[in-house]
Amino acid sequence: MKRTTINKHELLKPLYEAGKMVLHMVSSTPAGLMNTIPFAGSWTIAEVVSHLTKSNKAIEQSLQMKGTETPRDVKQRIEELKKMFLDFSVKFDAPEFIWPTKAKKSKSTIMRDYKNSFKDLKGNHAGINLSEMLTLPVFGEITKLELLYFVLFHTQRHIHQLKNILEALT
Repeated sequence: MKRTTINKHELLKPLYEAGKMVLHMVSSTPAGLMNTIPFAGSWTIAEVVSHLTKSNKAIEQSLQMKGTETPRDVKQRIEELKKMFLDFSVKFDAPEFIWPTKAKKSKSTIMRDYKNSFKDLKGNHAGINLSEMLTLPVFGEITKLELLYFVLFHTQRHIHQLKNILEALT
């Protein structure tokens, strides 16, 4: 089996840029629009970012878990995750544990919580063996590297959603 070299910088730059984009979008949105439902069946901006925050926290916890040696290419599922999450024609139902609460949140709270979740993800991956495999209920067998790519694609998906929400609101 061919082993792939892990280049963290190949992933980290776009991951950080996506996180910064979410923060920029929130910071440039008027506070009065944060909890406004833009159209039927949509989350609010606050709910989207709260969902991302909960997801980041769950991934960070998973990255801290003890993994096993990976019997396959550590990047095998990256394209699958990319195709799945960047196909905007498909709607997903998030697992219940990362649903946003319906409680209204202030813009400053939303930004603080998201920044902290992203900072934790960013800061805690340094000592982690990204080639380890985990078995998680939502993903099945997945490497820690693939989980970080999931964060990237998931964030990019919700940036697209935030753009649609902002367009509807303005």
